[in-house]
Amino acid sequence: MKAKALAIVSLLLVVAVFSSPLFMPVEGQEISDVKVLMLICDGFGWNYFDARKILESWGVNVTTIANALDYNVSACVNKPDNWTIVDHLLNSVEFDIVTQFDALFVPSGGQWTSLIASTTVLNFIAYAHEQGLIIGTTCIGNRVIAESNDIMNGTSVVYYNHASTAAHMTEAGATLRYGFDVITDNRIITGDSGGGTTGGGYLYAPTSEICAAMLREALGYSYVEQAGVLPLIGESGTTFNISADITDLDSELGDLFSVNTNITEVHARIFTKDNRTLVETVELTDADEDMVYTGSFNGTIDGEYVIDIEVEDSNSTLEIERESASFEVGIIETGLGMDSLMLGGIVAGGLLIVVVAVLVLKKR
Repeated sequence: MKAKALAIVSLLLVVAVFSSPLFMPVEGQEISDVKVLMLICDGFGWNYFDARKILESWGVNVTTIANALDYNVSACVNKPDNWTIVDHLLNSVEFDIVTQFDALFVPSGGQWTSLIASTTVLNFIAYAHEQGLIIGTTCIGNRVIAESNDIMNGTSVVYYNHASTAAHMTEAGATLRYGFDVITDNRIITGDSGGGTTGGGYLYAPTSEICAAMLREALGYSYVEQAGVLPLIGESGTTFNISADITDLDSELGDLFSVNTNITEVHARIFTKDNRTLVETVELTDADEDMVYTGSFNGTIDGEYVIDIEVEDSNSTLEIERESASFEVGIIETGLGMDSLMLGGIVAGGLLIVVVAVLVLKKR
C-alpha cells in the first residue's frame, strides 16, 4: 500500500509541476514587508518626493541613502528651498546594506551629473542589482543606470535621449524600445521623461506607474500567469503554437493602485537559447476573450529557442517575462545516438515499468 501511495503522490506531483503557474506571488510577502531604498545626492529631483509619497501611501517602507557629506540634502532648482533628511550616508555604510531591501530607486533630477561622477555610486547600484534587487528609475536617472557597470546589458529599456542617454544605454548593451512610458525587464524598471530644469517636469514623469511596477515585481505578481508551446520539439517547418494565460491583476492589486488598466497587446518574442538573438516577434491574440492569448511560429532553423512574453497595458507600460517557455527545432542528437524525444520516452517508460513492478511485488 505504501508503494501504491508513493506512486500516486509522484504522479500528482508531476501533474502539479507541469500545470502550475510559472509566476507566483512571493509566499507570505505583504505590502508592509516591501522595502525600497532611494538613492539621492544634492540636486535630486522632485520626483523623489512624489515617489516616496506614493509608495508610503500604499504601505511600502521607504528608506533614503545619499551620496553626500551631510544628512541634510537639498533638492534641485525646480523646487527651491526644499530638502530632505536622509537615513544613511553612502560613505558610512557597507554595500551589503542593500540585502535589507527589495528595490533600489534612483529619482530624476540634476543630481545625475554627481551620481555618474562617483565610482562608489555606480558600483553600489551594480552591487544592488547583483544581489537581486529591483532597480527602478525615470527620466535622466536612466543615464545613471546606464553608467552602472553595464547592468543594462541585454535588457529592454525605455527610449529616453536627454544628455545622450539613449547612446549610453545602447553602449551598455541595452535594447531601446519606443512608445512606452515604463518597461520592466530583467529586474530593471525604466521610466520615460520627467521634464527639464524649467520646472514642472516631475508632473509628467510616470512616477505612479514605476512605483506600481516595482511593487508588483517585489510581491511576485505578473500579468503572465503561465505560458506554453506545443509541440516541444519538431523538425524544420513545424508550426509551434504558443499560448499565454494573462491576468489584469485587478483582483489582487486594483483597489490598491486605484488605476484601471486594460491589456492592450501581448507578444511572444522568440530568441535563440544560446545567445538570445531575437528571431521573431509574434503577436498573440485573444479570440475567445478568455484571457488566453495564442499565436504561432514556423520553425525553419534547427536549434533551441526560448520565448519571452511581453504584455502592454493601457498605461503604456510594458512587462517582460523572460524565457516563459522553450522549444527545439530539429532532432537534437544525444551521446547515445538517439534524439532527445526518443530518449525521454525511454526514460519515462522505464520509470513506469519500475513503478508497476513495485506494485505487483507488494501485492504478493
